[in-house]
Amino acid sequence: MHPDPEHPEEEGKHMSRKGEIDAALKKLAELEAGNPDERKAYAIRENIAFLEAARSLPRYVWWLLTVAPKLDGSRLLELTDFPVEEWDVAMHTRLIELQKRKQPGLITPLVNAITEYMREESRDLVIADLGAGGMEVDRQVAEWALKANHPFRLTIVAVDKSPVTRRIADKNLKGLADDAEIVETGELTARELEQMRQSTTKRLLIVMCTNDIFGLDQEFGSRYFDLVYHSLFRHHLNPAEQDKLDRTVRTVGKRHFEFDGYKSWIHAAIQSLAAWASPIFLNGTIISLVRYKMKSEVDNDGGNVSYYTTTAHYLRKS
Repeated sequence: MHPDPEHPEEEGKHMSRKGEIDAALKKLAELEAGNPDERKAYAIRENIAFLEAARSLPRYVWWLLTVAPKLDGSRLLELTDFPVEEWDVAMHTRLIELQKRKQPGLITPLVNAITEYMREESRDLVIADLGAGGMEVDRQVAEWALKANHPFRLTIVAVDKSPVTRRIADKNLKGLADDAEIVETGELTARELEQMRQSTTKRLLIVMCTNDIFGLDQEFGSRYFDLVYHSLFRHHLNPAEQDKLDRTVRTVGKRHFEFDGYKSWIHAAIQSLAAWASPIFLNGTIISLVRYKMKSEVDNDGGNVSYYTTTAHYLRKS
């Protein structure tokens, strides 16, 4: 059977680990030849070094012990930060599989925080997921609302520009289609959202849109959303973008939950073994960890922070 070039997820199933690394290195070489800016050039070089090291376990261990700690996280990019569809598919598909598992319960802290907030508020809510990706957090929140027979109306607005992750999210939400109204649209305005909320006959409305996250305050009024949250998203942004994200969520949301990882080299070793079979997922896991802040830096950003040492993640509530 030959891989279907129009469906990268099928191609990945038929490619060996060595083939996956070779294909990624070839693509990175093409990106490098395109004269990228300084930050991308650094990120491309370091991703090439990462993949070369990942060819064998001894070389990778050497890289993890001697190279990774010296990398400049503020200049790094993961493979999924480049516009290559098959990398997005490989990473998000594997990530959703992991997020669905009760153990280690990767996104459980955020899902529990959102559902607890819903119980406490006991009213109709409009919440927003920024950089929603495959929308596993939203799927679990929606599933809880349905199973618990939550009596209030819930609107989830999932904001993500990527057509690839939109396709993955759409597939991930299929199981909710009978009980929730799921709308896919482009740029969304507050007026359009209110019309959707008024016209739906279901208590659960999920709207997937492609708005510019940093421009949400132009389409939605001050404190429009009851809750704004993002999951494993902040570390993908450079410092200036992180500041813009913070300003945006403070403007458009009454409450804000931030879920991301913190730097822990012990976890790097454990997660490397767990992700070893998939070089693209391994890259996303470990390069993310290199980009994470130390616990002390997370503390300095304020808010009410809880740490989850099993997975090396934190949840900030503000």
